[in-house]
Amino acid sequence: MPNPRLVNTMLWLAIIGIGVFLIERFAVVTALLATPLLMFIIAWLLALIIEPLYDLLEQFHIARRFAVPVIYVVLLTLLTVAIFAFIPVTYTQLNLLVHNVPELLSLVTLFFADIEVQLGRFGLHTDLAAVFRPEAIAAQLGTFGGSAIQQSLGLAGGLAAIAFNIVMVLILSYYMAVDGPQLYNRLLHLCPPDWQPEARTFGNIISQTFGGYMRAQILSSLLYAILNAIVMAAFGLNSITLTTIIVSIVVIVPLVGGAAALVPPIVVAGVNKPEIIIPFVIVMLVVQQVLFNMILPRILGRIVGLHPLLVFAALLIGSVIAGPWGILFGIPLAGVAASIANYFYLRNQSILIAQKFNSTEPS
Repeated sequence: MPNPRLVNTMLWLAIIGIGVFLIERFAVVTALLATPLLMFIIAWLLALIIEPLYDLLEQFHIARRFAVPVIYVVLLTLLTVAIFAFIPVTYTQLNLLVHNVPELLSLVTLFFADIEVQLGRFGLHTDLAAVFRPEAIAAQLGTFGGSAIQQSLGLAGGLAAIAFNIVMVLILSYYMAVDGPQLYNRLLHLCPPDWQPEARTFGNIISQTFGGYMRAQILSSLLYAILNAIVMAAFGLNSITLTTIIVSIVVIVPLVGGAAALVPPIVVAGVNKPEIIIPFVIVMLVVQQVLFNMILPRILGRIVGLHPLLVFAALLIGSVIAGPWGILFGIPLAGVAASIANYFYLRNQSILIAQKFNSTEPS
């Protein structure tokens, strides 16, 4: 007769092996279908982001079937106007920035020479230009800027594909907003009756957590873009539109987006007014500290139900496990896991209290 422990061990090893095989096959299929899956995910997130607008319009007695088309038409109109309004300005400012690179080289060289003179007064003789090599840095910036301009000139051929993807995302998101509740209810009815309340609760947790998180990310992007534009305007810098567009996109990436968002305005400040770069950097660092380390972690913590320390932990763990995708979605996934765990904890506590109450009732 076989040993039961050996049978159980072999069974668990077989289950683990099959699980690893299925995960590997799922990863292969996901890689093959990455583009359409990404479009569906973006469409779903877009539908979650604008979900509160439907509730707002319903307060004015506007039915959902009328509110959804109106919102998506307005969204498409704003997107079209923004694209045609910002592309010419962005190209002009990028071209101007690249042509100012030689001036930046001479200013950086003079800046290093002044620092060397100040250090020489204290007996510290060094050649900073040989260490940092501003000529090489400026040459790389010029090469990058020139290639960026050449690529921007060739964007006309790719605009059709980008426009097609945007339209497809809007169409998918529109149908998800219109038919999403009905499809959600049909999926719930496929579950056993005993599972439907929990499935509905889990679905609501996922929608609220991901929708709130994405709305918070967009809010942080808009706030930082506005503050960046205000600070740059206050210091009298140019290329505000180009820099604001870049930082509004970069800052969405958690953990590293804030540091990366400092680079474009610092480069612009070095090109336009290098004499104010130190106070400018100090002001931008203060803005980032207040916004990213004091305000936004508390907002995210309230939305996803996590303490600010757990928010940072979710970012770090997500970056290690899943790389860029873990950085982007580590916080909402941790919020979903924490909410589900809290749901089971409260349910078990209520069951224990009910059992204790029933056991203490007189017979």
